Amino acid sequence: MLGLDRITFNPRIMAGQACVRGMRIPVSLVVNLVENWRRLP
Repeated sequence: MLGLDRITFNPRIMAGQACVRGMRIPVSLVVNLVENWRRLP
């Protein structure tokens, strides 16, 4: 499945947000970091 097996949903972890498997890092945080990094001059 195109590498999406690392994204998990669990209602007991991070209030059900999509997270990186085995870590409490929300996917939304990773996407925001990448977006803001691209905006740097």
